[in-house]
Amino acid sequence: MTMLKFFVLNFLTLIWLFIPYLLLGDTIKSKWYDNISLKGDTRFRWEGIYKNPGNDNERERFRTRLGLSTNISDDVELVFRFETGIDDPVSSNQTFGENASGKGIGIGRAFANWRVNEKLQIMGGKMKMPWFTAGGNNLLWDNDLNPEGVFGTFNANEVFVNSGYIVIDQGSEKNDTILHSLQAGKKFNLSNVTSIITGVGYYDYNSQGNSPFYKAKGNSLDSEGNYLFDYNLFEFFSEIKTVIAQWPTTLHLEVINNSAAANNNKAYSFGINVGSSKKRGDKQIGYAYHNTEKDALIGSFSDSDFAGGNTDSDGHLIRSRYTLRDNITLGGTIIMSKYKPSKTEEIDYSRVQIDLGFRF
Repeated sequence: MTMLKFFVLNFLTLIWLFIPYLLLGDTIKSKWYDNISLKGDTRFRWEGIYKNPGNDNERERFRTRLGLSTNISDDVELVFRFETGIDDPVSSNQTFGENASGKGIGIGRAFANWRVNEKLQIMGGKMKMPWFTAGGNNLLWDNDLNPEGVFGTFNANEVFVNSGYIVIDQGSEKNDTILHSLQAGKKFNLSNVTSIITGVGYYDYNSQGNSPFYKAKGNSLDSEGNYLFDYNLFEFFSEIKTVIAQWPTTLHLEVINNSAAANNNKAYSFGINVGSSKKRGDKQIGYAYHNTEKDALIGSFSDSDFAGGNTDSDGHLIRSRYTLRDNITLGGTIIMSKYKPSKTEEIDYSRVQIDLGFRF
């Protein structure tokens, strides 16, 4: 071996050994296992689903999630979460019954969170919901969705920019579907108790000709059962937070337009939440109205409870919650909606849920 090769190999070896320090910094003050934190929750639910025309269904369900996180350095966090019901991308619920058989559990989240500096943060893996949702509305995204890919957030001077490369569907026998997203907004502080966040977003799927993601949920399909349109979604959102008669209050507006479809391409939601559910004795109540045309958004990922997750739907949601103890809540939801499975058919879809939740 020549001296040059010997030098190069040893130099590369040293670089390889020092890569963790170059990437993560040399300010680790404790071992990663000293920084492990655990948290989780369990929710028991009674649910009634009433369809006209159609069959009614009443059932008991539960959801359990256990998360683990650790800071492997001052600026890098690893997060894992195990969940029940992982076969459905927008629900972790499991139904009691089935002759007391075991219930499925799997990895719901597995991602790294790198805080590059005070302004920039990057996540990669199967991550928590990364997009800003005005008032926590679920018109576009179900709250249980854990997207997969890479996501960056820049936040400075009350302005934020979110950008994502999300892997939706990959396979050797069909075209890959990747979601490219860009979202930007700004917060305006009007007083000590009132603020407004407003902004826009863009979500670009290359879906046309591909099979539905999980389920079509009302979207238009071609004769082979594939998506008839692409989904290039433009979003406008606004959120107002204030205090009314000592009650924290949040109002939201969400508007979606799919420019890849000429018709049936709009959706919107507005609503209000009053109160909170953080401490014992807290009360919270909320109302929202959703209206979603057939090809306004991807039905697979929108709220799975409202109208059964179907597009071409509209209706009302009323939610309430009371905190029995700091880590125990009692909640209720009433959904009154309707959707059109075909041009000539309309189904009234009502849903009632009573939840008892525990978290630690």
